[in-house]
Amino acid sequence: MLFSKGKLVLIPDSAEIVLHGMPRDARCAMISGRILLLTRTARMVSSLVVRFRPKQEDLLNPAMSIANLSEITCTVVKDGRTGPTSQETPFNQQKRTQEWRFSMGIPGNINESVFSPSAFIAYELVAELRTSSVAQWAPFCKLTATVPIAVKRTPAAESALTIIASESMNVGAKWRDRIELTAMAASRIVHDSRPLHISGVVRPLLKGMRLLRAGFEIREFIEGPFDSSSSTPTRGNTVTRCSRDINAGTLDTCQDGVYANMQFPPSTVERRSGVVVDQEIQISGILRIPHAYNEIQYDIAIGPIRVSHELVFAVSVVDEIGQVHNVRLSSGIYVFPYISTEVIDLPRYENSDKDVLLAAGQCWTLDSSAPQAASNLQSPWTFSNRSQFFDHRPPPEYTPSIYPARTLPTSRPATAPPAHFLA
Repeated sequence: MLFSKGKLVLIPDSAEIVLHGMPRDARCAMISGRILLLTRTARMVSSLVVRFRPKQEDLLNPAMSIANLSEITCTVVKDGRTGPTSQETPFNQQKRTQEWRFSMGIPGNINESVFSPSAFIAYELVAELRTSSVAQWAPFCKLTATVPIAVKRTPAAESALTIIASESMNVGAKWRDRIELTAMAASRIVHDSRPLHISGVVRPLLKGMRLLRAGFEIREFIEGPFDSSSSTPTRGNTVTRCSRDINAGTLDTCQDGVYANMQFPPSTVERRSGVVVDQEIQISGILRIPHAYNEIQYDIAIGPIRVSHELVFAVSVVDEIGQVHNVRLSSGIYVFPYISTEVIDLPRYENSDKDVLLAAGQCWTLDSSAPQAASNLQSPWTFSNRSQFFDHRPPPEYTPSIYPARTLPTSRPATAPPAHFLA
């Protein structure tokens, strides 16, 4: 049994770490999990260490790792003794497993996970176990397990960026006083792996224009540390798109998830492509946002790799002399991770028991009609007298706090991105 290594399994409670707020304001996050040692018999473990570190570079991948974190270590077992912040479960004879639980803190100012053609930032969780033996530093006495961990960041719920970006988007602009484009969405915040419903309106300003094609797309702009030396500007990459041809005979059908609606029947000759833009044409579609890190990255405003996105409403029109023009209306959006919100049961003011708990820690904010008790008498707010007190007194009234509200700084301007045309 000396040469029986067994198997080490690392199971984190979550495969991702979500940081709330900008790097200078975000709180530390916690990551916890289990470590299983699959073996036939109980083993004496000399040391067990869990490390959170940047992912190692791959020889087959030309991208370079540029994470600003060296390593965070959590000692689970040292010299055969379990650490104070860890828990050990004795050997299970039926399952043939030994189990440890660990927990470690992650600073809130580390860079988020992101991948670009020239550089990347990624993290992994590594567990290293050594058994108690005379030759404990031999290779057969060492077991390791590695699990990738994604670090995500979302703005604070009370930040100005979240408030502005959560509002509905309605942008429009005119192109050469011939047509006017308008794009509308429920919010500027987009989540990966979720559909985005978007609609647009093509409004004529001059007669003689025909609409050939319409659609929507999301473009991604990545700026890394190795891109500044290049004189060429950063070009966006289309991460998702939906579009359709506009013909008089196929307006009632859906193409690529895009619908086209007109209030009146189109006055268009069937043998000609497109429809005459003599009335408002409504275009609606659904963009399928891909999974993060595969085809799209999250927005990053601060860091060695910066990522931004824009939503584009693109149309192809033909002028009166037959020349085709590709017109695009674009506006900035934000791709953030989706965070599920749990329902919190807050105490109601008419609940006397909950009011007592609030009064214990916030006496200076309570205004009660109860008389002031002497210093040598028991306060009516104590736990032992709460039932007697509330049988005769109404719940306390709450007054506003005397402390002014603190405005959290944001890394972006608290204004919606302007819309602009790219012809």
